[in-house]
Amino acid sequence: MKKNYLTLIALLCCYTINAQVGIGTVTPQAFLDINSNTQGVLVSRVALTARNVALPVVNPQGGALANGTLVFNTNTSGVAPLNVSPGFYFWDGTQWVALDGTGGRDWSLLGNSGTNPATNFLGTTDNQNLILRTNNLQRAVVRSDGNVAINSAGDAFTKLYVSTTGAGNDAVHGANNDNIGNAFWGTNVNNGGTAILGGAGPGASIFPSTGAGVAGSGPFVGVYGSNGFGNPNNAAHYTNCAGGFGLDSDNNVATLNSSAFAKIAGIDNISPDGVLASRRSLYGGYFNGGVGAGQSYAYVGIKYNATTAGGGGTNYKIIGNGTNSTMIMDKENKPRVLFSPEAPEILFEDYGTAALVNGEVYVPIDEVLKEALFIDDNHPLKVFIQLEGDCNGVFVTEKSRNGFKVKELAGGTSNTKFSWHIVANRADDKDAQGNITSEHVGLRLPYGPVAAKETQLATKSNEKNIIAPK
Repeated sequence: MKKNYLTLIALLCCYTINAQVGIGTVTPQAFLDINSNTQGVLVSRVALTARNVALPVVNPQGGALANGTLVFNTNTSGVAPLNVSPGFYFWDGTQWVALDGTGGRDWSLLGNSGTNPATNFLGTTDNQNLILRTNNLQRAVVRSDGNVAINSAGDAFTKLYVSTTGAGNDAVHGANNDNIGNAFWGTNVNNGGTAILGGAGPGASIFPSTGAGVAGSGPFVGVYGSNGFGNPNNAAHYTNCAGGFGLDSDNNVATLNSSAFAKIAGIDNISPDGVLASRRSLYGGYFNGGVGAGQSYAYVGIKYNATTAGGGGTNYKIIGNGTNSTMIMDKENKPRVLFSPEAPEILFEDYGTAALVNGEVYVPIDEVLKEALFIDDNHPLKVFIQLEGDCNGVFVTEKSRNGFKVKELAGGTSNTKFSWHIVANRADDKDAQGNITSEHVGLRLPYGPVAAKETQLATKSNEKNIIAPK
């Protein structure tokens, strides 16, 4: 009888093992169903040494460790990227794979190690965009065509599309703290392309069809440059300017031999060869053309030999080493050049006609013009008379900035007409307090400004990251 019971128990065990097993339940829902409201399942706890070392875990049947063997590692050991830390691991036939992503096959919130850039990546394997969100709102997208957009869906024509709205918000802000590097560097390897294109307003952005490094357009200002280091009392600011342009003759920044260059809104000490004392000057524009000796240069809107406060000196509309000229058109509609007479002093002229009345006449100087004239014993008014009729001749007397008297010689009493031409020195410009803002009186062949120095340049290229000639 005992033998029959043992046989029955063995048959039941075989049946139970080959059917569903329930622990804590009589209705197992799987091959093994463990059910508890207060207790968990505890798997083997082992101390692994490295992800590529199976020991101390072994196959009780001998041979290789079975794929899928699950353990809980209690040890921190090994050298990255094959190091292990406490957590669940399973054996994939070659190494232990972490279930929490660190050393596993999923990206971990705590970072990943042992990744292979050739096979491991964050992204999609089908033709779908990769979306990045915060607060459950799309913030960035890597499009399936490879283009990237931030705060935008992007488009098929822009590799990086950044969009923003709101007062004071910037779409892109580049910052750099380096003497050579740039906060933003744009290049176009095609000669006909534009490296950086900026446009304001609702219209299309404008750029030259022949290509440009930088092109800007806008309803009020296309390109604007500003320089905050232009203190006339700081010699370290000399040669500074708000903008510069150069036409290089050999495309080599190590040599200062531009075919032409210009500076906009600048400050410099332009004493002739450094022989004279400081000739600090502030100018609106400087333009230079030519290579080597004999270059043509001119300053526009310059205060020459200014004080440390930026006042005084002499104001020049245009000054340079060229010739003052204008042009007229001939009968074949071709331009012909006219040249202006130039004097060693700052002079004003006027012309007119008058007639003697019984041998004399007083000719007043224009009320507006006379306020700009300086006349004294050392700077007299110069009057030239051209008679237009027969008389005994004339002489000029009672000259002042108010006018002059013309009298016939030998007490003549004719009524002869004549033309007159006057020349006088220009008075200094003064402010409301009487301070001289531009000196004119006493200047005769004064020393003038020499050509401005070119700005030393540097280059940056893909082949050689930085070249910075000193």
